Amino acid sequence: MTGKKTLNCALKTLAAGLMATTSSHALAQSATDDTDAATTQATTPDRNAGLEEIVVTARRVSESLQDTPVAVTAFTSAAIENKFATDIRGLAGDVPNVVITNVPGFNAASIGIRGQSTGDIILTFEPAVGVVIDDFVLAHVQTQLFDLFDIDRLEVLRGPQGTLFGKNTVGGVVNVITKRPTADFGGEIRLGYSSFNTKDVKAAINIPLSDKIFFRTAASFQDSDGYIRLTKNNDVDGIQGVPGSGQRWNGTHYISARSKLLFEPSADTNLMLTYELLRDRGDSPASTNESPADFLFSVIGFPGIQVTGGDPLETGTTLCEGSATSGTCPGTLSGHRIDVDGFYARGEHTMDGTGTVTLVGGYRRVESQLPSDYTGENAYLFVSTRDDVRKQYSLEARFSSDFSDVFKFTAGAMYWGQKMDANATSFLGFLRFLGSPGSLTDPNLSTAFYKVDSYAAFGEAEYQVADPFAVFFGARYTAEKKDFAVRPQVPRSLVEAGNWPEYSDSKKFSRPTIRAGYRWDVAPGINNYFTYSQGYKSGGYNEQAMSATSALPFDEETADSFELGLKTETDDRRLRVNVAGFYVKYNDLQRDAVVPFIDPNTGLPGQETKTTNAGKAHVYGLEVELSAAPTAGLTIGAGLGWQKAKYDEFITDVNGDGVNDDASFLKLRNTPEWTLNGNIRYEFEPTDIGQFAVQTDVNYQSEYESGTLNAPFSQGEARTLVGASLSWNDPTETYRVTVYGRNLLDKVYRVSANSVAGLFNFTNYAPPRSIGVEVSARY
Repeated sequence: MTGKKTLNCALKTLAAGLMATTSSHALAQSATDDTDAATTQATTPDRNAGLEEIVVTARRVSESLQDTPVAVTAFTSAAIENKFATDIRGLAGDVPNVVITNVPGFNAASIGIRGQSTGDIILTFEPAVGVVIDDFVLAHVQTQLFDLFDIDRLEVLRGPQGTLFGKNTVGGVVNVITKRPTADFGGEIRLGYSSFNTKDVKAAINIPLSDKIFFRTAASFQDSDGYIRLTKNNDVDGIQGVPGSGQRWNGTHYISARSKLLFEPSADTNLMLTYELLRDRGDSPASTNESPADFLFSVIGFPGIQVTGGDPLETGTTLCEGSATSGTCPGTLSGHRIDVDGFYARGEHTMDGTGTVTLVGGYRRVESQLPSDYTGENAYLFVSTRDDVRKQYSLEARFSSDFSDVFKFTAGAMYWGQKMDANATSFLGFLRFLGSPGSLTDPNLSTAFYKVDSYAAFGEAEYQVADPFAVFFGARYTAEKKDFAVRPQVPRSLVEAGNWPEYSDSKKFSRPTIRAGYRWDVAPGINNYFTYSQGYKSGGYNEQAMSATSALPFDEETADSFELGLKTETDDRRLRVNVAGFYVKYNDLQRDAVVPFIDPNTGLPGQETKTTNAGKAHVYGLEVELSAAPTAGLTIGAGLGWQKAKYDEFITDVNGDGVNDDASFLKLRNTPEWTLNGNIRYEFEPTDIGQFAVQTDVNYQSEYESGTLNAPFSQGEARTLVGASLSWNDPTETYRVTVYGRNLLDKVYRVSANSVAGLFNFTNYAPPRSIGVEVSARY
């Protein structure tokens, strides 16, 4: 396929940067770590042992999952490995009240937790769920669907985390800790092949350079043909792209790597340097046309599959050569191209009897070129590209005390910033059916600039009132400045004629947030907690603004959360049950609406997307998680999530007539009422030929709305997914062979959608059934 490298080339690239990963075979595994970055050690599991202790850093210090007064689901490296998930979407089904899918038309994350989500690709929007990798915040959804290889632990924190993790965590946080270098030499390589001609190569090596300096590097390569077939061959007024011939599309092609150098001059001090690399050259994501019969596309001759009865996994897309500056095509044939280079430093020093000082800093540059056809038709109806360069940088310092068992605290300060420059080119080809033949040769152009400087001071303290009872209180204050400039979409001919307005603005935002609650050890193995926490999503700007009015800033979105939890575990660790009930109140919800306006260039009426603080909502629910190890070799897990979400107030233009309506009857986006999951793993008694293990998992998610206005055929569909695997390890545990399957019931279901102002729907469907095999070797 055009633009794809051969597997041999990829292997050569990997050989230049291999790395090591050692992971246990247990589903739940203990972790020993420094203050903030646990490194899970490889151990030979005891089949007769109970559940292993899981250590998390949900409060920025290492503590047992069962002692943490936060609703958190933790995945160890072994649990991630046994899921055979490429990115975090494969883990979402195991977390109550969580949706993780893609933004329609993009390989970007749309994460929903407890009624809060971000489902837009708008470049100046900051996510409602924070994604943090080794203490570095990913500022935008575009690169949040990260590769899962060489992850030591992944924690999903549910509910606002505005004190210790800061802004843009109104829904929660996905906290990722990658593996650190160790003093032992070792390595691993995994080779995989699965459905849709998917090739996976993962490799790692850990090298002690001296008794104080250790090096680790890890890399993943994936190449696939994709699970969508291009079958449409529209021939419209002589305009035709690459014909649909049944070829596969939606394929992946990327290499992701991370290298770390750790210097430990003493047992109390360490410094680690990290370099991150991503080179993504996957296909432009294919969309499915699900336009209802009364939408414009259906009227002009391009009806959606709900009208034609078509297969959602057979579609069309306009493929052509070009670039953002081309006069005829933005270059969809080249696919989506994303380059990431990140440089990070982390230092820690522990003072005996006092505490630990941690310094973390980083710089990350992301360059994206994202040409796409959003229509599901091979007909030049709506083809565009978004090219952008985003630079992020941050520095955080914190101190965690260790001088008293009665009073403990963590305090710190942080600077976080980013700069983004972007331009877009859009061919609105459907306008030629409405009397604008130049729409294929006179595309719309736009540019945007966005700069953020954010400062924060934070702290959280816990005081043990009595031996079984402790109270805690935390606070954070954030102050930031945002600069914004946009040149709105206008035809290239007007740009060349000098008719290209620019709107710019600057605003300062500030917000205090608090967290308070108690922890009560009711009895051995029974812990109760209550938490009141605040969170907020920062105010900002909409880079899709078309007028001076819509280029004005919108304000912060806030959350007040009440959570009551119970965490229980038997003395022999054979059974663990955690329960959390919650109520969250959201205010000043940031919502988009398509509104009419008068084009300042032509004086004609048009439409634009405007973001306002348009609503209030509340969400309440229950979450239950169970883990058990009833007999030797057998582990069982299960989870339940139930939530009710409702707008208390929502005023917006529902039908695009320019009049604001009471829209409180609508449902919140990415908020299924039910999520259920279960998994069973059995490791057979070791034999002379090795050990076998079998695992199966099932998860259910009820229907949810994918778009703000709940348009027809835009819902994420209810589905039940079943997966299974069978593994063999040789007696030395050096080699492993696994056969696995995902979506074994071959469920075809919609996961995300965008309905464009009565013009058309473009939707995305999840992969069908896939079967794969993986061979790995550790040394």
